[in-house]
Amino acid sequence: MSVNVLNISIRHLLRRWFSFLGGGLAWTFHLLAIYVIGEFGCVSGFDRIHYAGLSAVAWMLLIVSVMAVAPAMLATYMGYVDTRRDARQAEQSPYGEGDRYLSKFGWPLNALFTLIIIVESLPVFAYLDGC
Repeated sequence: MSVNVLNISIRHLLRRWFSFLGGGLAWTFHLLAIYVIGEFGCVSGFDRIHYAGLSAVAWMLLIVSVMAVAPAMLATYMGYVDTRRDARQAEQSPYGEGDRYLSKFGWPLNALFTLIIIVESLPVFAYLDGC
């Protein structure tokens, strides 16, 4: 097996696993980050720092939410594209059913994780003025 074929195979496998686990990992990051920012940001006094009418804690929460929703949406999109491509090339595809499973069930899970991240971010808008 040549190096180029091996490189393509590894990239394909990483893409499939990202399209399966990307949203869950992004949600885990988001959940832990907003907890840390919410608890320690208010205790440290970041809620008294304001820019454009928002506290520094609210800004950090919004930035973390965008940082988490972007890879979750990307994983959803990649899984959806792979699923559509697999449906067209099911007979000719050299990849097994396990590879197809990662994309087929990964993109709906990632869409759910994207929705969870967005819903989890909504309370930030209720507390934009501080802690």
